[in-house]
Amino acid sequence: MTVTTPIADQSGLDGLRAEIDSIDRQMQELLIRRFEVTREVANLKQNQRSQNNWRPNRQAQLLRGLVTRHRGTCPQTALIRIWQEIMGASLALQGPFSVGVALAESGDLWDLARDHFGNVATMGVVGPAPQVVGAVSEGDISVGVVPLPQDGEDRPWWRLIGVSTPGAGTDVQPVRVVARLPLFGAEGSRATAANDGFALARLTCEPSGDDRCLIAVETNQEISRGGMTALAARLSAPTRVLASTAEGDGRWWLVEIDRFLPADTPSPFATEPQIRHYVHLGCYAAPHLDDATV
Repeated sequence: MTVTTPIADQSGLDGLRAEIDSIDRQMQELLIRRFEVTREVANLKQNQRSQNNWRPNRQAQLLRGLVTRHRGTCPQTALIRIWQEIMGASLALQGPFSVGVALAESGDLWDLARDHFGNVATMGVVGPAPQVVGAVSEGDISVGVVPLPQDGEDRPWWRLIGVSTPGAGTDVQPVRVVARLPLFGAEGSRATAANDGFALARLTCEPSGDDRCLIAVETNQEISRGGMTALAARLSAPTRVLASTAEGDGRWWLVEIDRFLPADTPSPFATEPQIRHYVHLGCYAAPHLDDATV
């Protein structure tokens, strides 16, 4: 018996393809206009003499808005990737912008940075994380991407940031953490906890509406990780101790707080005698990943 294969309605297919072609042309025209507006923004910003036009808080707000409004069958991961490319290209249009990536023993920071800043951004591998901090501090690169810290590192990058360079002037921002990457992630993507990273830049930390703050505190060597965790738990927000390192007769702890703290905020540990020193390392938009362990 011969089985007849149904023939698709050719006129219906042609009509749908014509509609897709029309939508594509409209999307392209809107994209052209978006970049015309971006050029106008760049022209207005020329008078500001900014060395870095990236605004990570605005990027986070825009992407969150996209996700909140999204509906239909387009995968959310595709939506985010499209707009990250658009924003990265727009950023490159506004002036010099470059990304330096640290060498990392685990994970692939190159893919992490490329996914976040897009294919137009100038990128290169700088070297170990401390070298990336130096390149950002000297203005050799706009942004540095470094790996998540580990306990007991000989020269942790987070001990090299957050402090103004002597003689740099009050208008020069110190190197701070301004983003945690990836900002969004999903099952099946390259973004996993194993290759999370931080983005460093000389920018003023601005709130996005849902933020985290990174601080470093020094205690004496007698305080254990559990003791530091208990101290951090007294703050008015959820906290996590990410790493620690011994220095002299003390120990420095890296603490993440689920709240925005301006850089000039007094130490939240001012009444704790166990805390010797406090350094504000930066604030950034809280990541939104399918994996709740972040």
